[in-house]
Amino acid sequence: MEKRFGVLRIIGTLWKVLAWIELIVGTLSAFGVLLMGILGSGSFLLQFLGERANVIPGAMGLVSSIVAFIALLVGTIVYFLVLYAVGELMFLMLAIEENTRGTRRWLEQAAGGGSEQAASPPPTS
Repeated sequence: MEKRFGVLRIIGTLWKVLAWIELIVGTLSAFGVLLMGILGSGSFLLQFLGERANVIPGAMGLVSSIVAFIALLVGTIVYFLVLYAVGELMFLMLAIEENTRGTRRWLEQAAGGGSEQAASPPPTS
């Protein structure tokens, strides 16, 4: 059976590729935030706040970077799943179309091969 809707197949593949790119870039960004929090450990916070820095504990930069790491990682995974699901949904719709077309051909052959029967509406009562 011939493959139809080639552009939709390309678009579905692009959604999947974008999903993988999002997963890789998002994961690297999350680890970058964690690394910056560990290496920086509040030095930027001390420069920014100046004399008010004694109010905030020194570990706050590390804790906030861990929280940001987890939030970015969870967001990245959710976004990856959504993008990948869109690509899979396009392939699912294409598979349904192919199966429907194949079933129609099979029913036409089983009924005697007449396309007139398939094209005519069913009788109403």
